[in-house]
This record gives sequence, C-alpha cells and structure tokens, in this order.
Amino acid sequence: MENWYLINKPENYNIIKDNENLTSFQKILLANRDIVDEYKINSIFNSSVDNLHSSLKMKDMKKGVDILLDSMMKEEKILISGDYDQDGVAATVILYKGLNLFYDNISYAIPDRIEDGYGLNKNIVDDCIENDIRLIITCDNGIAAFEAIEYARENGIRVIVTDHHEVVNIDGKDVLPNADAVINPHRMDDDYPFDGICGAVVAYKFIDAIIELYGSSLGIKKQSIYFLLQYAMLGTVCDMMKIVDENRIIVVEGLKIINQTKNLGIKSLLREINWQKDVDIYTVGFLIGPIINASGRIYTAKLGVELLLTNDEEEAMTYSKTLVELNNERKEMTQKSVEVAIEKIEYENIHKNDIIIVYDSSIHESICGLVAGRIKDRYNKPTLVLTDSSNDGIIKGSGRSINAYNMFEHFNKFRDDFVAFGGHAMACGLSIEKTKLDKFNKNIQEDSGLVEEDFRKIIDLDYGLNFNNINKNLINQINALKPYGYGFAEPIFASKNVIVKDVFILGKDKNVLKFNFEQNGENLQAISFRIDDIIDKLKISINEIYNIKNKEYDIVYKIGENTFNGYTNIQLNLISMR
Repeated sequence: MENWYLINKPENYNIIKDNENLTSFQKILLANRDIVDEYKINSIFNSSVDNLHSSLKMKDMKKGVDILLDSMMKEEKILISGDYDQDGVAATVILYKGLNLFYDNISYAIPDRIEDGYGLNKNIVDDCIENDIRLIITCDNGIAAFEAIEYARENGIRVIVTDHHEVVNIDGKDVLPNADAVINPHRMDDDYPFDGICGAVVAYKFIDAIIELYGSSLGIKKQSIYFLLQYAMLGTVCDMMKIVDENRIIVVEGLKIINQTKNLGIKSLLREINWQKDVDIYTVGFLIGPIINASGRIYTAKLGVELLLTNDEEEAMTYSKTLVELNNERKEMTQKSVEVAIEKIEYENIHKNDIIIVYDSSIHESICGLVAGRIKDRYNKPTLVLTDSSNDGIIKGSGRSINAYNMFEHFNKFRDDFVAFGGHAMACGLSIEKTKLDKFNKNIQEDSGLVEEDFRKIIDLDYGLNFNNINKNLINQINALKPYGYGFAEPIFASKNVIVKDVFILGKDKNVLKFNFEQNGENLQAISFRIDDIIDKLKISINEIYNIKNKEYDIVYKIGENTFNGYTNIQLNLISMR
C-alpha cells in the first residue's frame, strides 16, 4: 500500500519568508527540505570552494598533519590503507595524489573483501612491518579497527585514522581506537559544523589542512589541490551522502572539474560506456560508481584505484574495459541472487517479520549489500542478507534500512554477538557465528519498535498543482536549485482529477508508458519507465492498459522537459497514479 503526503513545514517557511533572493515557490521547496540556515541556502547559489568549512575545525586534524610532517622529515615510508568501495577508492586516490604533490615515499593497500574483510587488518600491518613502513593513514575506515591499530602501535608503527563511519559508543561515551590521531566528524568531542561527509571528503580535508598549515613552506598553493574535488564528489554521490551544506559545494564544483577532467582513467571509462553527454549526478551514481565498485566486489578494488592513478592511455583503456566487464558480471550475479533470496523469503514467510534476515550460502558475499538493497525496496522493510564467509562457522553480510529504522543504532545493541560490525543508520556490514544467528534474529525482531505504518511506501509531495500552473517560469525556478540528489530530492508534485486522453506502450522492450493527460482544458504529456509499478497500482493487466482512456485519475510526477527535433516541450515524469 502507498501513502501520499503533502509536506507542510510552516515553521521552516517562516524562517526564510523574508529572503528576497528566493521566490515564494522556492521557499516552499527549501522549507520542505529543512534548508533554512544561511550557510545551506548560500551553498545552493554560491558553490565557491572558499565557502567550505575550515578543515582545521575537525578534532585531531592538526595533530594528524603534524604527525605526517614529522614522518616526512624522517623520510619514513608511508602507507595509505583504503577501502574497497567507491568512497574508499576515491579517498585513497585523494590521499595518494595529494601527498604526492610534496612527498613520494607513499604506497597504498586495499583489503580484499573476501580474504581480509573490511578495513585495516593484521595482514596489512604485517606487510607494513616487513616493508619498514612507519606510518599508516587510513581512509574511509579505521574507526573500528581496534585490534589492527593496537598491533601496529605495538610494532612501532604510527597510525592516523581518517574516517566518517559511526563511532562505537558505549554508555554514552565514544570508544576510539588507540591511534595517534583519530579524524572523524562523528566524534562526540568534535566541533566540526557538518558531520554528513563521506570518507573521501575527510581525506580531502586532511590534504587541505596540510596546505592550510604548511602550504607556503611546501611551495603549494591552495588552488593546486582543487582537482581532488572531482574524487571527493565521486565519494559523496556514490556513498549516498546528503547533497546539502558543504557537500553541495563539493558536488557542484566536483562536477565542473570532472567535466573538464584531465584524468585519463575517467575519460577512458566514459568512452568505454559511450557516455557523450555532461557528467551529472546520475552518471556518477548509476554508471561510474557501480562500475568502479564492481572491481572491489568480484576482483580487487586496486583496479579502480589504478584506473584513477594511471598516466598511460593504453593502461587506462585496459582498466576501463575490464571494469565494465566486471560490472556486467556483477549485475548478472545480483539478479540471480535477488531471485534466490525472494524465493526463500516468500517460501519461509520471512517477509512477515519486521526485519528481513535472509541467509543463503549461494549468494556471493561481495553482493550481499546490493541484494539487501533490492529486497528492502521490494518489501519496504529493513533487510540483512548473509552468506558463508571464508572462515568456518562464520557468516557475514550487509544490511540496508528504511527511514523509520536506524540500523546501526538497533544492531549495535547486540554488538557483543558479532565477530565484526560497522555502518550507519541506513546500512551496515557484520560477521556473526552461524550458531548465534537464530538468537540474534529473535532479539532484533523483538527490539524493532516498528509498526505497520512504517512499512507503507510513502511519497512525499512538495506541492499540489493544476496544469495551468505548470509553465517555463515554474521550471526555471526548479532548475535554479539544481543539482538534486540524495538528501535534496527533486521536487515531486501531484494533480487531481486528470483525464487520460491517450496512452501508448513504447520502447524496444515495451517497458515505457507514454500518456496524454488533460485537466480543465490544459494538456500535458507524461512518460513513465515504471510500467510494472503503474500497472500494479491500477490493478489491471498490461493488456487492459488501453481501457483507462477517458478515465479520471490523481497523478504524482516530477516536472521535466523533452527536446525532440530542436523543439523543447514540458514533459511530466510520472511516478504514481490512482
């Protein structure tokens, strides 16, 4: 069942109602998104890098920079310890390219998803000991690497943690790893103004702080590191960080840079997928990100790092081709595993539980998160997908959640049951002894706190419109607030009592619906790529779609434009109807 709710936040609107730089309509859109403070509003209309928050406000930042400089003065070998997802890859590239501007005794390591698991581990530390590396800098990981960091310290290796994941909190107190510096905006004692940044941005902040403090001594100007913002943008979009506050500046500026990029890897990858338009949030989130992520899922994330580091065109072409092939393999694996999981869930009535927990040994552990996401979307319930790990008796997997359920907070109550655990409100990863799964499942169901209303799919509406209100001026006001993305959603509208004048099935695979709608004498075209969803909501079969002609419906949509043969017309992007 689906509920439509008109967002109404008059208290927010009243805060910004006197802002002369916004139209009344834009004030409603921003109020609906809780964008009311001056900094966040300015970040929409002025994306200057100069307006980013000062990196030095982050706890332990100067301490970490000074440790790095001391290590450089001693001419020590330094290792960057990254992670195997897009954010981790981007963070690794930022640190590697950034540090190489003034120091070249740098190497990097990415853990193997299957053999090593997430984050800094003993194997990486052993390699550091063997290769006489004296400083480890983590990125997009490390906040929960207690044992590995302790092991490194015992062997005379200093560790700087740069991370953005939730900090372990016990009895209201942060439990931090015993690193020489822990840079993470989620620390309770951190005064940084915005904690919603990704690992790649924390890495960028570290490089930025070095230049802020010692750039003149190193002979490097601030502008010389701005090219790194394209990688910070990749991490921000692909790690589903909210496109608000300084993230908005990073995304806007990062997109500008990537569209003029000199990076051979990015250019080669775009050629390989035949992308000839500007790179936007869609390109990053649905094309570039998944392709680079695929290497860490079913091969090695080093391939993604090397793609972004290489200065050899032929090498870049080889990496790009391999990554696209891996991503195609990943998509096929995911689809098969989703089908297996759904069959198990339906057969065992797992979908009737508040939290869907499915264990199946046939699912490859590298795609558990993707499968969990697809299952979550289908049932609109928090979902954990588990499979066998390489360690006997241990199963591991990933979870994806819904807005009503803070997965990290609830799962963290049972941390003692896990072999390993980490994540945030909407996603997590964990390992657990197989014999403890039933007990954990029972505990987590009893603790859910969810009610039936939480499982209903919700569409939040910005505004109810009549067709005669939809014009170029309205579109210009919407476009002025771009880019839209996670946490700053594209506006959604509704219109009542709309007549279907005509309907067509389009596309090579017959998976697109085109409508001609009419309301009070005004006509608009609409397109929907959700043919199965629309058919389901109308409670008809595909063969009955033409029977809806001349009938009246309420519709939900986004407002877009369609250009054909040089002419641009308003086109609604249909989301739902009833």
